[in-house]
Amino acid sequence: MESRPEPSGVEHARVRLQYWPASHDVHAPDNWPDSYEFETVEDAVAFAMTQSPAGRDVAWLRTPEGEILKAGQIRRLWELNRSH
Repeated sequence: MESRPEPSGVEHARVRLQYWPASHDVHAPDNWPDSYEFETVEDAVAFAMTQSPAGRDVAWLRTPEGEILKAGQIRRLWELNRSH
């Protein structure tokens, strides 16, 4: 998992799921796009794996702690949760 530094004073009370074109670099200095917000990582993973928002490309998930999960990591979490 990777972390992106956040501006001081920014709190992450919720899990944020965002979509970008595959060519976008998550570490680019531009702002993150509007997000879908969830109470848990599991809820965000389930949404990312079962929904297909129009005009969106690759899912990126940011945890309340600021960790970034890329599409492959989201897929692995989904597979692990479904196997239990």
